[in-house]
Amino acid sequence: NVLYIFKILRQKKLYNMASLPHYKNSKASVNKWEFVAGNLFEVTILPPPGVGGGELLLEHVRTIGGLTTEMGQEAVEQEFKTSKRSFLSTVPTNTVVDLAIAFSLNLNDDNEMYVYKTLRDWKRLGYNPLTGEMGLKKDYSDAKIIVTMYNRVGDIHWQRTFHDCFVNGDLPELALDYSSGDPLEMEVTFRSDYFTEQQV
Repeated sequence: NVLYIFKILRQKKLYNMASLPHYKNSKASVNKWEFVAGNLFEVTILPPPGVGGGELLLEHVRTIGGLTTEMGQEAVEQEFKTSKRSFLSTVPTNTVVDLAIAFSLNLNDDNEMYVYKTLRDWKRLGYNPLTGEMGLKKDYSDAKIIVTMYNRVGDIHWQRTFHDCFVNGDLPELALDYSSGDPLEMEVTFRSDYFTEQQV
């Protein structure tokens, strides 16, 4: 039975009952390993040439989602009479990434809503609703988004670079409300065709 197997494994020192709730039974505790902090990250956005203000986007990023998506494969099945066997599909679930980034909004000395303006100019490289003009992919997707995670002293432990990025879909409306005095934010979705990764 299961208890007998555990007993044999412990006798052979292949299994250690280290689950007792004590500090010394945790490797993370005794080695003082840092936890992974979800707020120690930087998002560097490099818009296409000709779009100004990209260097200011960094300080206005509030949250980012979708960046840790690890594409996989769904299970497929065969049958032998009433018995089933499963395999991973030979078709991946996806090969592109959609990054959802929330930005805070401010006005500069020229009274420009500069973050919105930068994102609007980028989007209009693909389609300008004022004129109906459309652009080529080589123009609107010549961009990168680099996401870097680090520990509390600044040592980088994870980085993904998303290539060929462009604004996917509409820019969100600015929801105006007389009853709210909260600063406005906007969430924009960026499509990336592929990414590269560096991890310690």
